[in-house]
Amino acid sequence: MDAQGKFQYLDQNGAVVQEGACRVHFDAQTFTLTPQTGAALALDLGDLDSVTAANYEVRLPVYTGRVIVLRQLGKSYDNLAHDLTEAYRKRAIECLLLEDMQEVARFSASFELTGSVSAFGPAELRLYQSNLAVLPAAAQSFQWRLADIDQARLDSATYEVVLQCGEDRLKVTRLAKRTEEFCDKLRDAMNALAIKTAQALHTMLPFLDPDQLQSCAGVLREGRSAALSTLAAIHKQIPAALAAKAVDQDLKPYYDKLVARSASGLGYAGFKLIRAEDGEAADAGSAASAQNESDAEDNAASDAPDADATGPQTLYWFLLPLAAKPGSSVPANVVAWEASSRAGRATYFFRLVEPGQAAQLSDPTRAAALADASIHRLNRVLAMLNFRRRPIYLSDDELALDPRFHRYAIAARRLPEVREVRVSFLGRALHASPEAWQAQLDSILSKSGA
Repeated sequence: MDAQGKFQYLDQNGAVVQEGACRVHFDAQTFTLTPQTGAALALDLGDLDSVTAANYEVRLPVYTGRVIVLRQLGKSYDNLAHDLTEAYRKRAIECLLLEDMQEVARFSASFELTGSVSAFGPAELRLYQSNLAVLPAAAQSFQWRLADIDQARLDSATYEVVLQCGEDRLKVTRLAKRTEEFCDKLRDAMNALAIKTAQALHTMLPFLDPDQLQSCAGVLREGRSAALSTLAAIHKQIPAALAAKAVDQDLKPYYDKLVARSASGLGYAGFKLIRAEDGEAADAGSAASAQNESDAEDNAASDAPDADATGPQTLYWFLLPLAAKPGSSVPANVVAWEASSRAGRATYFFRLVEPGQAAQLSDPTRAAALADASIHRLNRVLAMLNFRRRPIYLSDDELALDPRFHRYAIAARRLPEVREVRVSFLGRALHASPEAWQAQLDSILSKSGA
């Protein structure tokens, strides 16, 4: 798209920094504004907070706090406003790391988000088989995993759909005649995911009776880690069965070493179903993956059949807080993330808490709660990234300088949870050999002070 008009470039206080006639150009990723005099301004569409078009004016708030205002676009206004909004939304989906997901439907609506974050206004909702993306007109885009939604309720009297996810509440309105359609499609997608999850759990844990399986499904949701102690309370054989079925034989030496070093009673396990779109992405990158281990690490589905080859294709992992001393239940300030199916090519290590809170881990009345909160925060970020590793372990320079990873840099900048996890990342030990892995682990722990 290419158009001519006039612009103003406003600072964080609304003062005009630059203005005049200009030419505007944008493609699928980059927006360029070329003033009639002066240097051109270019930015990634993902660097925009929103695209708002009204009264023949287009406002483009940038993440820096500055704002680009476009006016006097003439006959090109309608096309520019429409096409730029669509390009911005497409880029937002890429920066939310949802571009490989299977889309179900789109809806125009209004939303109100309350809880840990507050936002409201008109938005486009995009429903995927496993996620719901909300693309507001005047606020930052966000997404929810369907497996994390605790409740979806339709109020037929007010034409409202209310979703609850932990402490967060999302109210969707102004769907008009599509209100019931949205609710039905959302519930269908959630039910389909629940069915696949239950079937996967039944394959993993065939000894559970129906009541125990139901309890397990409520705790061990797809994409969410559950405490092994909680699972053991449902059935004492669950932890051992997960270790037997979810750990690939080639990775068992690394898993065994981690278990021996972990704090007793504080382990977690989780799984993610590998969908058709994950497999397609993995196939597309297989040639590069053969040459570069990091490429294979980037997609959780890459070369990752279930350790139990007769079951559904699944990525399994364990999150194991390491012990301050061998055999102790007191955790050090280190947690290991081990993807135990064949997608796992390294063990990743993170701080459990900020260094200033580390002393609290030695307090038995606080350690378990601190570890649990840290594990769930880490798991939430990994799920938000669709279990891609590169947004976690690549350096700031690598994210900033390599155009392939710029969307990861945008996610790291925009999402405080991603920033926190990147700061807490201590390093990774590659599964080259048990001896090499051990040497890398010892180096990571020595640098961490654990």
